[in-house]
Amino acid sequence: MSHARNTSDISDLSDLSDLSATLSEPESVISFNEDVYLAMQNAAVSTATYVGQAQQTIEQLATNQYRWITTPPSVHNVDASRVLDAMLRNAHQTGGESSERYTACAICACPDIHEQVNLARTWFMYLLWPFTAGTHQSSNLISGQATPTIDDTYGSLVSASPERSSRFRTDVNRRDGYRCVVSGVWDGPYMPAGVDQGVVTLIGAHILKRAVGVFTMDRAHTAAATWNIIRRYSGMSEETIQNMERLVDDPSNGMMLQRDIHDNFDKLKIYLEQTERENEYVVREVRGRPWIHPRKLVDKVITFRNHDVSTQDLPLPNPHFITLHAGISRILHMSGASEVFAQILDKYDGAAGGNIGSLKSNGDPVC
Repeated sequence: MSHARNTSDISDLSDLSDLSATLSEPESVISFNEDVYLAMQNAAVSTATYVGQAQQTIEQLATNQYRWITTPPSVHNVDASRVLDAMLRNAHQTGGESSERYTACAICACPDIHEQVNLARTWFMYLLWPFTAGTHQSSNLISGQATPTIDDTYGSLVSASPERSSRFRTDVNRRDGYRCVVSGVWDGPYMPAGVDQGVVTLIGAHILKRAVGVFTMDRAHTAAATWNIIRRYSGMSEETIQNMERLVDDPSNGMMLQRDIHDNFDKLKIYLEQTERENEYVVREVRGRPWIHPRKLVDKVITFRNHDVSTQDLPLPNPHFITLHAGISRILHMSGASEVFAQILDKYDGAAGGNIGSLKSNGDPVC
């Protein structure tokens, strides 16, 4: 795909391991944040009105030849209108009305094509890319161009140790009854006698990847941008964000999954959709190919509860974490970003020495 390259260019992606870039916040960015904030606080305009205006903006952008976010050579460019549309369509289900209002107001605050593409580019790079790439994030993908999303959230973020909690898997396994929460398969050492099942080692899956919640100081500025968007889009409380260093390895951010389900959950191909009942979810998959096997698990209803009889102090999965994971999964698919990220990871896997990410274009894990 060939399109004229403009200022929304992320084509220089030569080093996927350099995380040292920092971002600036010029007056134009501060002004943008103020415009969005004032629009959100304007009680005279309903959220539905903002959503309608945002939809019109997206429809107009979809027909403009300059709507493309340019990417590295041999990688498909990204249609900014699809990114904005996917973000808007999934906002309410991900974070409620406040998320929908934030998303619509941000789009409405961008009257020019360049501003609309740059907003899509910001969400593409600072929200969708970190959830896909994990620890293998690139400062060249995230260029020196300022983003309109860095604000006071930076002060509430922490620089976390990359060391994993040794109790995470143990606690989550106890709480989930030593079984995969989706398939019901037993964890090998705890399988009761007489159960007709092969030996399986379950994985303690993080709902939000550690690379999103745990970062070092060389990633502080990009993490600030990411978590500012998450705060606005997910409706997650400031207290939760301030405690992410601890919560990332807390049982509230985990569940037990068998390996194949974990791999596709981690790739954002499988997600859990919240129902109206507390701690109840439906197992879903994105379109494109069958990701869940056996197929009887698709649309299965699961309910989280503490199976540990000795103590009831182990928290259940945080619904904000689950709905954010689900929202990102849907957005990646609807926007076409998942295909682009897969191409990027494929293209630069060799240049980075291999294993730069778990998402390959054919859906298989990196070997």
